[in-house]
Amino acid sequence: MLSPPEINFKRTPVTLIIAAVAVALELVCTFEPARRDYYYVELKLGIFSSIWDGELWRPFTSTLLHGGLIHAAFNVYWLVIFGPALENRFGSWRTFGLIVLLGYMSMLPEFIVSNYNQPVDRQIPIVGLSGIIYGLFGMLWIGRRWRGELEAVCDDNTTRILGGWFVLCIVLSYLNIMPVANVAHGAGFVFGVLYGLVAFDARRRRRWTALAAVATALVLSTLIACPGHNGYEHVKRRRQVERMLQQLPQSPVVEKQTDQ
Repeated sequence: MLSPPEINFKRTPVTLIIAAVAVALELVCTFEPARRDYYYVELKLGIFSSIWDGELWRPFTSTLLHGGLIHAAFNVYWLVIFGPALENRFGSWRTFGLIVLLGYMSMLPEFIVSNYNQPVDRQIPIVGLSGIIYGLFGMLWIGRRWRGELEAVCDDNTTRILGGWFVLCIVLSYLNIMPVANVAHGAGFVFGVLYGLVAFDARRRRRWTALAAVATALVLSTLIACPGHNGYEHVKRRRQVERMLQQLPQSPVVEKQTDQ
């Protein structure tokens, strides 16, 4: 059994602030359901094709929103289990960078795959910290091979729970019982393992760093262009029309002069 997480704001402020923001947003949305759409659409926290309009924060902020109290509680629980183990080791700023990066590495693939052929006005909303959670899990899972003390927060029982949940989510999605961001789970885990190899496998760090850099750049490049994606093509066409309109000659303004 995992020991209860240490709640120490001075040592792990990043983990606790992100957890608190996610909980606060979900509580507000639970008591005032209309806030879900407001936060996702009007406040521009949810991921949409407008990421290609320069709204580059959306892949991460979308992870702070959830679909319900159980969804948020599950993710926040694992965040306060996994987060401190890495924040105490790497420091708060590096951990913040890691969490944000895992948000992009998990959310972008999920958005691209699930909405690739979706009409722009019917894009599937994607929310939740689960991609980040599986990223942290992947990093700890691979890291315990070199740092045995990490098993305190990522033991075999934890591996069975999250591995089983991953498979169950795929089944639930396939049977149309419950929609789950399975691509985000998988991508988060893969990148977590990759970043874990960079952090812990000192002997082959250069090799893993090169691979991680290339893979990360490929995913982040979709923020610039994603040919074939309905959302990207829509934004691209709209920009082309706007440029054409700007290039049209302006009609001369005729000033009427009145005789004094």
